[in-house]
Order: sequence, then C-alpha cells, then structure tokens
Amino acid sequence: MRILQIVPHLPPPYEGVGTYAVALAGALGGEARFLVGDPAWTGERYGARAIPARTAADLLAALEETGEGGTVLLHYANYGYQRRGDPAWLVEGLTCWHGRLVTLFHEIWASSPPWRSSFWLRPTQRRLAARLARRSEALATTLDIYAGMLRPWSAGREIAVLPVFSTVGEPVAVPASDERARRLVVFGGAGVRSRAYGRFLPALARAAGKIEVEEIWDIGPPLPLPAEAGGIPIRPLGLLPAGEVSEILLGAAAGFLAYPPAFLPKSTIFAAYCAHGVLPICAWDRHPVDHLPYSTGEGDPSEIAAAARGWYEGHSLERQAERFQELLQA
Repeated sequence: MRILQIVPHLPPPYEGVGTYAVALAGALGGEARFLVGDPAWTGERYGARAIPARTAADLLAALEETGEGGTVLLHYANYGYQRRGDPAWLVEGLTCWHGRLVTLFHEIWASSPPWRSSFWLRPTQRRLAARLARRSEALATTLDIYAGMLRPWSAGREIAVLPVFSTVGEPVAVPASDERARRLVVFGGAGVRSRAYGRFLPALARAAGKIEVEEIWDIGPPLPLPAEAGGIPIRPLGLLPAGEVSEILLGAAAGFLAYPPAFLPKSTIFAAYCAHGVLPICAWDRHPVDHLPYSTGEGDPSEIAAAARGWYEGHSLERQAERFQELLQA
C-alpha cells in the first residue's frame, strides 16, 4: 500500500507531528512517501520532498509529480503550514485536487486574549478548518474537544478520536513501580521544559519531594537549567536517540510535564510516560480532568502508573495503524 502523507516538517531535529507521521508510516507498512510543507526543508530521508513554495499551484504540481491521484493523509496543524495559522494555500490546493483526502487534525484554531493576533485570526482559521473538513472524505483528530469543533462540518460522518502514541517506543512489558530507580524525568521540547523549570518549578519541586526521588534527569534540547528543584539535583542529558529515552523511562519512577490537562491526549510526552509505565505528573493552573490517568500530587503512584499504561494500550501505535488502514481504504 502506497501512502502519501503531507506534513508541516520532518525530523531531524525532533518535530512532534513529523515524528508521529514517520512512526505511523512504519506501522502502516508499504511504501512511505511524504510531502513537506516547509519549502526550506532539505532532508533526504523518508522518501520525502519539500513543496517548493507555499502556494496552491506548487502543492498541486507536487501532487502531480508524485503520481498521486489516489489517497493522501494530511496532518493538519495550521501553524505548522503558515506562521499565523492561516494556511489558505494548503486548503485551496487540496480543494482543487481530485483524489481521496483523509485529514488528521492535530490543531484546528487558536484561542487567545484580544491582545494576541491569533484572537483576530480565529475566524479565518475556523473558515479554513471548515473547508478542509467538508473537503475530506474521512476525518480524525486527537481530542474529543477537537471532534466537537469539527462536528458541525462532518455531515454526520464519524470523526475518529485517536490520542497520540509514543514516538520513543512502546515496550512490551514494564517494570513495577517498586523496581524503578528513585528518579524523575523531565522530557520534551524547549517550550514544555521551559515551563517546567520556570513558572512550574515549585510544582516540580513539590512533586519530586512527595514521591521521594533522589534526582531529576532532563532530556531534550539544551536549556538554561536550575541546578536543583527543592534540593533535588537536576542532571541534563541533552537530546538522546529514541531507544535511549525509552531505556531511561523504563527505569524511572515518574515523569513531569507542565501541560493543560484537557490536552494531554495530544501530547507525545504524556504518551511516552504512559507507554513506559511511568507515573505521569502534570502541573497546570486549571482544574484537573477526571477521566485521564495522571497525578497532580495526590493518589497512589503505582495505581496511577498502572492506569496510565492501561489507558495507553487502548490506542497504541498498532491499534491506530489498524484504524488508519480503515480510514484510508474506505
């Protein structure tokens, strides 16, 4: 089965949507091919080519050159395709294209206060999402919230809700909580880790102290890091290959992230913690979400870690690949 995926970017370096798309391609099997929406992308991996310019004409020409007249899987993250989240060129090009389009909405439109430009661009972003949803033969997204946003334009079609999978591996078995080192991991990109060591540093210190870890290991792009949190030393490891990240998570007691709880199902960091049986600790200044298995500092750590692993298994990479096969071939 030949699957052409359209993505905003591809790794390296690590890039959330692109890394997800590459892992999905491997699970789907067959020939993996990609069109990259960033004209500056110059990689030579993954059977990929960059669209020369962000115009509808260039997108159509690139689709024609690939010989793709069948099915395309679009990974839609509007800010990935245009700096202000207004990728009219992408929606226009796909509206003019005549093949089968399956769209996975990683993002839809922004919510922000009036002093941010995204507040004023929200109507445009909403119109583009509506056009794309109507144009697509099949729809998927990562959050129930997003499915609700898309439903007015789905014409009664099912919208598959698929929380993201771990992009650093899915171990078959995981150690019990009492077999793990007294270590907490902070993992991810610069933005989410900057929040952990900035506004949420007190929450990190409280969480680490409560579960009595002896050290904090930081994994990700280099950042200015504090030496400790609540007296617990922080050890920077930098960027690591997925296999090494997986080994570290298998040995860690807990993982910390500062992220809006309602959006955890779209976080590959949260997915990685859950897949590896790590206690996921989430800090945020909003109300917790009851149906998701994570810790805010309360509850039995081993029970929460086990619940998180069980929750993850319902939408593992293998299960999602099966669902995408159905969407792509329907």
